[in-house]
Amino acid sequence: MEKYVEIIKLLVSNRDEMNSIIDGLIEIKSNPSLYEDTFFRMPDDSQDITWLAMVDILIESGYAFEIDWKEDYSTAKNQTEILLKNKSVSIDIEKDQDLYHLEAGSFFPLLNEKIEKSGYQLLNLDIDSDSYVSILVNNENINKLLSLDDRIKEYR
Repeated sequence: MEKYVEIIKLLVSNRDEMNSIIDGLIEIKSNPSLYEDTFFRMPDDSQDITWLAMVDILIESGYAFEIDWKEDYSTAKNQTEILLKNKSVSIDIEKDQDLYHLEAGSFFPLLNEKIEKSGYQLLNLDIDSDSYVSILVNNENINKLLSLDDRIKEYR
C-alpha cells in the first residue's frame, strides 16, 4: 500500500484531494468488493485490485485519462490539454497534423515531444488491457515514479 500512497502523493498536489484519493484506496484495499461495486472493470483473481482501484480513482478524479487502443489522436490531445490545464500549464500543442493518422502506441511518444517544453510528460499506467491510461508527470518526478512500480512506463 505504501507505494500506492507514494504514487498518489507525486501526482496530486492538492492535500484534500490527495487525502480523499488515499482514503478511497484504503477503503477498497480493506474491502475489495467495493471495487466491483464502484468501477466498471471486472478483474480476475490474478489482477491487483489495489492497482486497478488507484488507476480508476485517478481517472475519476481527473489526474489520469484512459483511451482505447483504437481511439484517435484528437482524443488523446484533448485529454492531455485538460491535464495540462489542471496543472495550470499553458502550452499550445501545435504542428501535430502528422499525429492524426497514427495509432496510440505511435502518437503518445510524439505527443510527449510536443509537450516536453512544459516541464511535464505523459507516462503510461499499464492495466494489462488494450487501452492506454495516461498520467501527466512533472519531469522532476519521472524517475521516482518509474522506480515505484514496473507498471508505470514511459511512452517510447
